[in-house]
Amino acid sequence: MKKFRNIILALTVSSLALVSCNRDDEAEFSANDKNNLTLKFENTIDNVGTITVGQTVLTSSSGQKHTFTSLKYIVSNVVLIKTDGTEVKYNYDDPDKGAFIVDQATTATSSNFVLSDIPAGDYKQVRFGLGISPKAFTLGQAGQASFWDKAKASSMSWSWASGYKFANFEGNFGDTSGSAPIVANKFQFHSGNIGDPTVSATPNVYKEITLTLPSNAKVRKNIAPQIHIMASINKFLSGKNKIVLDDTNKIGMHPTKPLVAQGVENMTEMFYIDHVHND
Repeated sequence: MKKFRNIILALTVSSLALVSCNRDDEAEFSANDKNNLTLKFENTIDNVGTITVGQTVLTSSSGQKHTFTSLKYIVSNVVLIKTDGTEVKYNYDDPDKGAFIVDQATTATSSNFVLSDIPAGDYKQVRFGLGISPKAFTLGQAGQASFWDKAKASSMSWSWASGYKFANFEGNFGDTSGSAPIVANKFQFHSGNIGDPTVSATPNVYKEITLTLPSNAKVRKNIAPQIHIMASINKFLSGKNKIVLDDTNKIGMHPTKPLVAQGVENMTEMFYIDHVHND
């Protein structure tokens, strides 16, 4: 009889524990609940090392050694996608409130961008733009004066008529044999649209990137998740397009140039989600 009572007690405790776990998993929340969500961008070399501007030497798949003296790019038009497919757009096409500059020279490891007042829910994907969309550009300089000034101060713009630099990669390179000193050659990769591409009749190099999270980001009244986004910078030269830098890359680039088209395409492949913190 005593043994039977012990069995019943054990089953009862297990049932209560299971109910408790299920309640935790459900994590009920109000439709009006909101909190912050942080996007944490970190530039790396295939997730095995960090990059120090002006010091770290990378080797491309073509065997070309190179360093970066400038490593910057613009992120905008963030969209968070819930498990049911609902999209939450964060200050979409509003650079003053929804655009950010990732600048390797200003941070030792990562750049953290806090998105405020995100509706509670479970998010499975994140999408963001690399650069500033043509629609946002048509707001005019007055419509994005704050971010334009920030971009100008960070060397992420040309004249207003020309627009933003979506990416500003500069540095030094050697030859593919490794015999030429890296410091002997300089390169500039400045990608960006020339004003409104529909008006300038030039290629639109603004790209949007969608990434699937390894685990859901759970925004709750008491949980403000962090999504850790890695960028494998070595893919800039060693992605889908195998790029070899040469003397034609010493000055800023026009969007019609092959290096810009190939480099931008490679950049769209360099981002991935490392992990999610639900704290």
